[in-house]
Amino acid sequence: MMNEQRIKELVEKSGIGYLSSIHPDTVDKFAELIVCECADIAKNSQYSGANSDYYDGFNEALVYSANKIKQHFGVE
Repeated sequence: MMNEQRIKELVEKSGIGYLSSIHPDTVDKFAELIVCECADIAKNSQYSGANSDYYDGFNEALVYSANKIKQHFGVE
């Protein structure tokens, strides 16, 4: 389940309007798609050109960041 309070704050801050004027399922789905897209960009930015501890750590950090983004917004 998405972090509904945070989504409500972001919708109101964006100027879209209040949630009462937009179907809540639509807002939730839209927010979930944006969160997933951002997390996927982080996760898919992994470096695959060389094997080294540095790049392995870099790639792990990207996957960790993607997971933290989803966790923060309550997206699975």
